[in-house]
Amino acid sequence: MTDYFDEDIYVGYDDSYGSHYGEYEGSYAQDVMGYSDDVINDAFDGDPDAYWNID
Repeated sequence: MTDYFDEDIYVGYDDSYGSHYGEYEGSYAQDVMGYSDDVINDAFDGDPDAYWNID
């Protein structure tokens, strides 16, 4: 088996994902739980109050 790294897999990957804060500043999900704007937008459909529903 040959080990290789395929750069094409990572095309479009954003290295700054998870480092954006401020859009939901003041929300419990961001200020206390530490979720970034990116995570709140993707995992909670932009609703920081939905953080409690993670199973």
